[in-house]
Amino acid sequence: MLLEIVKGFIILAAIFIPLEIIFALHSQKVFRRDWKTDVIYFFIGHFIGKATGAIIVAIAFSHFPPIVNLELQNTVASQPVFLQFLEAVIVADMGYYIAHRLLHEVPWLWQFHAVHHSIEHMDWLAAVRVHPCDQVFTRIWQIIPLYWLGFSQATWAIYVLYSAAIAFLIHANIKFKFGMLKWLIATPQFHHWHHSQVPFVPNKNFAAQFPLLDLLFGTMYMPAKKMPHKYGISDSIPAGYVGQMFYPFLRMMKNAKSKFKTRY
Repeated sequence: MLLEIVKGFIILAAIFIPLEIIFALHSQKVFRRDWKTDVIYFFIGHFIGKATGAIIVAIAFSHFPPIVNLELQNTVASQPVFLQFLEAVIVADMGYYIAHRLLHEVPWLWQFHAVHHSIEHMDWLAAVRVHPCDQVFTRIWQIIPLYWLGFSQATWAIYVLYSAAIAFLIHANIKFKFGMLKWLIATPQFHHWHHSQVPFVPNKNFAAQFPLLDLLFGTMYMPAKKMPHKYGISDSIPAGYVGQMFYPFLRMMKNAKSKFKTRY
């Protein structure tokens, strides 16, 4: 498995690094600050994703059997794969949209998501800087509806590849314009605004793959002729992987102590 992950990393680097050099949105180093930290996230995050995916599915089927409707699952799986894929994207991204808004709006959840928003230089590898608790939380909202609906294995295979490709694309430091597709497929033009330091913009563009969800719920922000120039958050997040793992818990403990002192 490790060899496959290494191959995947090399392939992604071979695709995105030249694109980011030739079509750079912002002038920045390929091996930016914290690049090594995000490489660690790439490898560890893969194993966490595999493990949590299996656990989530097991919990979904063992604890909520009445929700599983075999007739519905057979109907869904009997559809053409292309149609299933479109449905899977919408269903999974609806779950992600809800989870993502909660990560921004619930204070203790934000402590985990802040790690991802600590990125100050956007590129393809920035996609993987996700705290494991954040990763598990969002996968629950994405995976369980898809399994309950019973999409076919072929659909799953296509969706997993598409989902990964979009995640790297939307964080990439590239200035491509996608025309009308930008309303149907998430792009850097859409997602970079979510990471910007413009005060009101980080609470926009919550979808990961289907931007029309933000248009539907009034959280869309995608100006036609400008892009953000500054990314990150005001919070001070540790630079290394281990420090970022402990940051949310230490922050919550600090907040709890502060509230306790205020009351007593």
